[in-house]
Amino acid sequence: MSDIRFPEFLPSLEGTRYPFVPDATLSNGRVFLLEGTFLDAHLYAVGGTQRYYISKVLVTSTQYTIIIGDLTSTARLTGVVELPITISTIPLKDEHGRSGGLLLSEPSRLSVIATWGVGTHSFERKQTEFCVTCQVPIPDPGVTSFRLANGEIISGKVWWVGEDGVVISAESATDQNDETYPVIRVDAVGDPHYLQRLCDPSTLFKAVNPIRTIRVKQDGVIVHECQPDEYGNLNIQMNDALADDAALRVRTTAAGIVLEVVGTVPSR
Repeated sequence: MSDIRFPEFLPSLEGTRYPFVPDATLSNGRVFLLEGTFLDAHLYAVGGTQRYYISKVLVTSTQYTIIIGDLTSTARLTGVVELPITISTIPLKDEHGRSGGLLLSEPSRLSVIATWGVGTHSFERKQTEFCVTCQVPIPDPGVTSFRLANGEIISGKVWWVGEDGVVISAESATDQNDETYPVIRVDAVGDPHYLQRLCDPSTLFKAVNPIRTIRVKQDGVIVHECQPDEYGNLNIQMNDALADDAALRVRTTAAGIVLEVVGTVPSR
């Protein structure tokens, strides 16, 4: 028979109070958790502080909900277990639906909580406090969610859409370790139709319809087309390519562009 000198992490903790602190009672005087009900825990709430513990368990006929608190809140994270139990990992989320950790167990071990009876079962910190090794402090992660005008908070995958003269694009940046990471670039270029948006009714303002192409025809046939440059500019001017004494003139007025021929008409 082989001698197991270095057992794996979880088997080595079998029969202990882990992932709770060694002096946790695991009971509130009415119900209790058996040693080994949970095999491991990983807690990293976005707004969490320290000294996480199971503050409350809500048991119904179809599920039970484990509520975890810390030093500043008695309901920092929540995990739900549906009945009958088929899962071994309980994902934990905060009040805004953001991931905040997990509890590792087995269906047979989790079934002990279902026997407590329907109701609310409260605990104190000294009864169900988690080990410090299960509590993972996280740095400020930046933006984790968005609060909408109606008060709703959304997180996870979010689409940013630019409008009213705001252009949003995705780019890459390089950190101090020469590793690239995605960033969002926002350009406020302005809205050329901002006056139109202020009109009531909206049809009161007629949008500008710029010239898109100038076509030159000869005998009804298009001989040349000219499009604007990258800035939307079209240049109309006279030259002496066909005649040294060209009489064509082009000038601008407040009313628009004027094309005229200078000089007088011969009398004979």
